[in-house]
Amino acid sequence: MTYQDKWSNGRLIEKGTRECAERYAIVKSFCADRFERAFTVCDIGANMCYFGIRLAEDFPFCRVVAYEFHSPAMRYAHLRQSAEARRISLVAKKLHLEDVSALALRERFDLVLALSVLHHLPGDSARWISALGVLGRHVIAEFALGDSLRTTARHNYSIPAGAKVLGYGRSHLDASVLRPIVALEGGK
Repeated sequence: MTYQDKWSNGRLIEKGTRECAERYAIVKSFCADRFERAFTVCDIGANMCYFGIRLAEDFPFCRVVAYEFHSPAMRYAHLRQSAEARRISLVAKKLHLEDVSALALRERFDLVLALSVLHHLPGDSARWISALGVLGRHVIAEFALGDSLRTTARHNYSIPAGAKVLGYGRSHLDASVLRPIVALEGGK
């Protein structure tokens, strides 16, 4: 079983350990309210590309760059099954803060997704959030709470001032915990 659900061609292929559909509804609503034209998405820690595949299916002019470093062959094989694979680029790379800063010099995405990934990233969380804001006009981040021991070891791990709560995603570690999903406006 994978962490994320496997989704392809408009249907659920295999359930993962993490709830995805309710979280996707929050992301989809955000996109529907903001993008009336083609838009680009960068998904950090894309796992099975669930969110990228669904966005590409629901928004015909959406293009996605998805970063995931773990088990790339399995993820590429899954992505190739999707009719929307041509609009999704899966990059098998573990991103570091310097990579995000370098990418932001060349690219600017309409939306950056960082769903339950910030507590896994090394270094100062506030610096990551700032760098993601330079990379994207909008950032949607999901914050693990006390359900993950990784949050206690993180420096500056908190929801930034000015973040707008869009909804909550149920934790896969503790069903009683709802992780905030927030929108942040990117930098100029």
